[in-house]
Amino acid sequence: MTAPRWLTAVALVPWLLVSCATAGMSEQQAEDRLTRAEAGMNVCKQNLGLASAPTPTTAALFDPRGGPAAQDASQVKIKTLCGRELRELLDAQRVLNELRARGGG
Repeated sequence: MTAPRWLTAVALVPWLLVSCATAGMSEQQAEDRLTRAEAGMNVCKQNLGLASAPTPTTAALFDPRGGPAAQDASQVKIKTLCGRELRELLDAQRVLNELRARGGG
């Protein structure tokens, strides 16, 4: 049984978005974005009184494959109250890593 065409098209959307996100972006621009994202994350953590807490490496509160992510209360608080900043940081890291893997930009 094959997947419907619309389902195949929907599955390609993330790949197209990744290509668009890095198209025309230089490695320097990606590094600048990452620096801004790190600063925003640090400000948010400071506002919560969690400046010394490690920054989460994922925004997920629950992993359906592995169950609840092992995390302490500070990680949960950061993920919920600094969610926008965390997602921007993780995306900026991903884009920079992708550009470096391609050999720059």
